[in-house]
Amino acid sequence: MRNSVPCNGCTACCKHDRVFLGPKDNPKAYRWHVEDGYAVLDRAADGSCAYLTPTGCGIHETAPTICKRMDCRKLFIQTPPHVREQREKQNPQMIHVYIAGAERLTSLKE
Repeated sequence: MRNSVPCNGCTACCKHDRVFLGPKDNPKAYRWHVEDGYAVLDRAADGSCAYLTPTGCGIHETAPTICKRMDCRKLFIQTPPHVREQREKQNPQMIHVYIAGAERLTSLKE
């Protein structure tokens, strides 16, 4: 299920977006709270995922489904520009996730 995104140390999605728990994720396995009606992982004081460490994801092998499926490249190309703009207004930090996706587009094999 893990994507082969060439993150190369990029943690934009861990720092700038909410990490949602899905129906297949066991909430007992994580520190989380409800935000806008959704179960999301807790965040550190700087807004990054509570599980982000200086060397990357601290729960990589047991990360929520959304983390395993996240592909910033696909997110960038599948999200229409007007929707990206709306999401960036809701969460200005999302621009970093979209930029990361745009920068990695050439590595996406269809």
